[in-house]
Amino acid sequence: MKQHHVPIWNGEFGPVYADPRDPDAKEVNEERINVLADQLKIYQETKISWSIWTYKDIGFQGMVFTDPTSPYIQLLKPFLEKKKRLGLDSWGRDDRHVDDIWRPVVKHLNAEIPDTYHKGGYPFHWGLERHLARNVREMFMGDLLMSEFADYFTGKSKEELDVLAASFKFENCIFRHSLNETLKATTLQTHCSICGDRVTSSQGTC
Repeated sequence: MKQHHVPIWNGEFGPVYADPRDPDAKEVNEERINVLADQLKIYQETKISWSIWTYKDIGFQGMVFTDPTSPYIQLLKPFLEKKKRLGLDSWGRDDRHVDDIWRPVVKHLNAEIPDTYHKGGYPFHWGLERHLARNVREMFMGDLLMSEFADYFTGKSKEELDVLAASFKFENCIFRHSLNETLKATTLQTHCSICGDRVTSSQGTC
């Protein structure tokens, strides 16, 4: 950006927030919001354009997220709990249920396979454990559960499916206020997309 005098944009960043049911969730989430605020301050000072990731989800990161009492989440609750027990999600994964199985496997492979061999795969900075998680847990085991996931929707009428889909309507979602207030405070001051001078967000350009 500085060398070639061109704008840059980061469109994929943002904390994964702790499950509100976790005993230390409030403290953890406050800490992550503070880290985000510091990150956005750096972006503002260095004139980096951005958009937070993600806008809407089922509770991990979104500015808004589906209500835990919504029809969709209630229907999928057993499946989502199974995914959590197996630690299949890339983001927001809880390894406590599988550590006694997972750690020995990772330790064994790290001992048997030298760094020079397992650092060759893309993304190159991941290392063996991250590649193992991607291939075994997120892909292979995720594949095994696809049919089980689909079965939750089998036999549902169009009307029933519409009710489930409505769980994601904006007006039915929950706002992550701490995140949204942090974003709002930052975006009240931004920079012109043409010349880089500071302007209010409502102006966009000077």
